[in-house]
Amino acid sequence: MSSVVVSMKTAIPRAASDENKAPSTRAYRTKTSFFAVHFDEAGKGRIVFLPHGATLRVIGPSSLLPDGFEVKFEHLTYNVFETDLVARSIPISEPTRAKGRTMAVCA
Repeated sequence: MSSVVVSMKTAIPRAASDENKAPSTRAYRTKTSFFAVHFDEAGKGRIVFLPHGATLRVIGPSSLLPDGFEVKFEHLTYNVFETDLVARSIPISEPTRAKGRTMAVCA
């Protein structure tokens, strides 16, 4: 007698780094527009909306926003809540540049 085995792919939350508590993936693309806070040099914050499709690079934990991260978008630093970052964007892997020569594979 044979039986069918079905494998289900279960999403596992990304592990946080012990060093900085930031998600291990360092870049995200927004699925929808959501708000972030930009602080100027004087510490005055202003709320802005990050656009749909924006690429955000995680710098580290926010020093000004509890449960948040500092992200870089278009050469400016923004503070976002972790909940918004994870729920409203998807992790992306960025291409790594080859060190040395490029090799071509022919069949």
